[in-house]
Amino acid sequence: MTELPTRFARIAREVGRAGAEAARIALLVEEDVDPAAAADLFRHGDNDERRAILRALPRLRDPARFLPLAIDACRTSVVPVFEAIACDNPFPTTHFPDANFNQLVLKAVFVGVPLGRVVGLHTRLSPELSRMARDYAAERRAAGRSVPDDLALIAGGDA
Repeated sequence: MTELPTRFARIAREVGRAGAEAARIALLVEEDVDPAAAADLFRHGDNDERRAILRALPRLRDPARFLPLAIDACRTSVVPVFEAIACDNPFPTTHFPDANFNQLVLKAVFVGVPLGRVVGLHTRLSPELSRMARDYAAERRAAGRSVPDDLALIAGGDA
């Protein structure tokens, strides 16, 4: 039997690039991947493979086990990989501690990802997130930069 990393890496060649993300997610669910294996695949994968892993997290058994991987993935400077965890993905809203969720939201604003794509954002609004958004808006103004419109969604109208 072929090892998971080999099967995971071969998927794009077998199903084509267009269907690879869905096939990778299905493989991770089918194999009941554990956090160490997912982290290893993430660490050694290309950006498309990383995106699939992050999109798979809410579908995996006991998804909270993958919290360290998800939080670490937010450090990426590759916007499509960041979008895979931050956008259209319920994992952060469901599992991130407040501080990590707030950082994800501010990074989304910083890199230009529309906050409307952060699943469940309205359920995680907090005074701390609003304060952070107002501080960020003030920093932008002080530097002579424009303030992203999305900040108003989290700043309590004071962006």
